[in-house]
Amino acid sequence: MVTRPRFADLPFSPDAPANSSWGLYGPDDALGTLNLLTPERVLAAASCIRTGKRFTVGLPLDLPSPPFFGRQPLEHTVISLMPGMMDDKLDNYWPQGSTQWDAICHFGTDGTFYNGNSEDDVRAGRLGIHAAAREGIVGRGVLLDVARHAANTGAPIDPDSSFEILPEMLDATAAAQGVELREGDILCLRTGWVGWYLGLDAEGRAGPAAASLTHVDLRCPGLSYREGMAEYLWDHGVAAVAADNPTVEVMPPPPSPSGDPALTDPNATLHAQVMGKLGMTLGEFFVFDELADDCAGDGVYEFFFAAAPINVTGGVGSPPSAVIVK
Repeated sequence: MVTRPRFADLPFSPDAPANSSWGLYGPDDALGTLNLLTPERVLAAASCIRTGKRFTVGLPLDLPSPPFFGRQPLEHTVISLMPGMMDDKLDNYWPQGSTQWDAICHFGTDGTFYNGNSEDDVRAGRLGIHAAAREGIVGRGVLLDVARHAANTGAPIDPDSSFEILPEMLDATAAAQGVELREGDILCLRTGWVGWYLGLDAEGRAGPAAASLTHVDLRCPGLSYREGMAEYLWDHGVAAVAADNPTVEVMPPPPSPSGDPALTDPNATLHAQVMGKLGMTLGEFFVFDELADDCAGDGVYEFFFAAAPINVTGGVGSPPSAVIVK
């Protein structure tokens, strides 16, 4: 069993960047924090199944519509092979266009990816989603329903705002729910964004999609990228984060040190901090509203979480194929 250092004791390797875990699981590791999903923890997570209620937590593949971040719409064609036999195909399919896992090759820091891999290494298949697909993303899931907690305290979150969720708010939500994060957990974060988005009409949905083209114009609540959040996630032993917003972290992203309002600082994003340096898998556009209502009803915010990413060698992202069982 690998002994994980505290965040304050990183980097693990003296020749690695500050606050990085490079080398902790060996020089060829492609799982990062998913290494925490050990057989023992998966077995223990099965004890969270009490009622057999099941929740799928992904959007239809054709949502959001219009697509975000300049991606193109999915094209689905149903084909008749012969009378009584049908087939279909997907064209223009972006694996990160809807509810998604980001493989840890999605984001690096200073042009280098987890464990010191280069862009050429990524193109050659290193750090791809196939690594997570081999055994799946399976373990104890914990919902932190920040949106509901904020509303209950009289300060609801505006889903169309840049509301920063700080570590203190995660702790307050967990305490109010009577649940704790444990090492190896899959953190499910509800900000209320997806529920808000699904309530918009076609004209309303066009606005956030257009804003996402520049990143600096997109507004959504999410985890803070400021000092302390990466440390919080690492020291709590979070194996993966799945959020119900477009980016996990708050948008717009950190401003450029140059002061140019049209530019951002990608190296200061939470993606760079936890994905590029710590190898933490992130998921976006998850649908947690029905699950959240059930958790609020029975007061149980832990569950068995099972996801099987698509097995694309070197894939940068995947639909979640996730089922939650309570």
